[in-house]
Amino acid sequence: MKVCFEDFRPSAYFENKKAVGIDVDILESAMGSQNVAIEFIMMPWNRCLSELDSNKIDAVIPMVFSEERNLKYSLGSSMRTRGNFFIVNKNFKKKIKNISDLEGLVVLIGKGYSISKDFNDAKNFEKIEVTSSDFVYAKILNMIATNRADIGVIDLQIYPWLVKELNLEDKLIRSDLILTKETHVGFTKNNKFLEIYEKGYKNIKRRGLIEKIIKKYEYQIK
Repeated sequence: MKVCFEDFRPSAYFENKKAVGIDVDILESAMGSQNVAIEFIMMPWNRCLSELDSNKIDAVIPMVFSEERNLKYSLGSSMRTRGNFFIVNKNFKKKIKNISDLEGLVVLIGKGYSISKDFNDAKNFEKIEVTSSDFVYAKILNMIATNRADIGVIDLQIYPWLVKELNLEDKLIRSDLILTKETHVGFTKNNKFLEIYEKGYKNIKRRGLIEKIIKKYEYQIK
C-alpha cells in the first residue's frame, strides 16, 4: 500500500530515514495487523493530493473531513481527534473567542487545508490561502510575526514544536478559539485497502493501541 504525507510533526515525518509520527504509527499498526506493508512517501500536501487524484498512490494522511473530499475520496474511520487554533501577533488587541470575532480580519490558512464547516462557510472575513516550497505552517507563523496578516490558523499539536523551532515564542500568542477536527486516511475511491484498514483499525482500537501510540509522542490531544 502506498501512502503519502507532508512533513508534519507529530502526525507524520521521517526520522533516520523511517516514517514515524502519530498517524503513521496508527496506520502502520492497523495495516500491519492485517499483514499489509506500507510504502510511505513524503511530499508537499498538494503534491500528495495530485498523486492521489492520478491514482499513483492509495491514500494520504492525515485528511480532514469536508463534503467535497467525502465525495471525491473514500475516507476511512477517523483515526483521532485533532484541533486548530488561531495565532496572532503579541501586539494584536482584539479577543478572538468565536468565528464571528474574525469579522473584517485577514486570516491565513494553508492552501488545500480543511479547517471546519463553520469556518469554511463563513464570509465575514478575508481568507488567504498560503503556499510554500517549504512548510506552510512555518510561513504562516512568520507572516503573523511580521504583521503581514491578522491571524493564522495552525494545527494545535504542531504549534508548540514549530514556534520553538522558528524562535518566535516572544512574538506570537494563541487566541481562545479552538476548532476540533477528525483525522482520516484519505483513500482513492473504492480502494481495495479501505476495507482492510477498517478491520485493522477496529482491531487496534479494541486492544487500546491508539492511546498507547499517542502517548509515545510529546504532544497531547486537545
